[in-house]
Amino acid sequence: MIWLFNSISYKLRLHLSKYFHSFTSYQLLKRNIFKYKHNTFFIFVLLTLQFILGCENNPLIRLEGLADVPSLDNEEIIRSLGEKDDLGVCNSENHLISDENTNIYELNTTEYLVEIFCFVGAYQGSYQYLFYDANQAEHLISTLSFTVFEERGGSLQIGETSLLTGALEFDPETEQLMVDRKARGLGDCGSYATYQWQDDNFTLVEYRYKGQCDGVYIPVEEYPLIYP
Repeated sequence: MIWLFNSISYKLRLHLSKYFHSFTSYQLLKRNIFKYKHNTFFIFVLLTLQFILGCENNPLIRLEGLADVPSLDNEEIIRSLGEKDDLGVCNSENHLISDENTNIYELNTTEYLVEIFCFVGAYQGSYQYLFYDANQAEHLISTLSFTVFEERGGSLQIGETSLLTGALEFDPETEQLMVDRKARGLGDCGSYATYQWQDDNFTLVEYRYKGQCDGVYIPVEEYPLIYP
């Protein structure tokens, strides 16, 4: 029994020296774990070291790619949204959510941004956004709110809204949402806002506003800057 313990200890010291000299060699560790899969003592020692040395960025315990979570398809997300009767989508208790009026953007394999077209006015539409989180066993769905400026009493007042009106464009690469809102059909006045996705919500990055409907057309990106 003693010779077996000494033999195992020697092999363990030999291999651990390799790990500590080349700590980022995760593949080497994985191959040796399987090589000694019948050695209970060896596995026990490795698990103990993982616990002692454990941290989020430790290559011994970062098993990235070994348990990939498959992405959800759009139909599954839309079906799940339709089963929720307490979302109040588009300020309505029975707004129909379908593939025709919904865009879904995959933020990662378990988180999605849901864009729902609510209705169209005289010259632009209104939209609502939801955050779909599939990290939990029971998927979480939350309504997103946006910081906006509204003209009241001759001045702009800051506020929050869950409905956005205008021409909207979400860029999946930068995760930015641009909102071009017309104040009238001619399009010579209105607002232009940019939001950045971060921390599971949208943060206002820039807000521009042209209140004079004077027939002078300029690019919305050149409207007078209101925020920041």
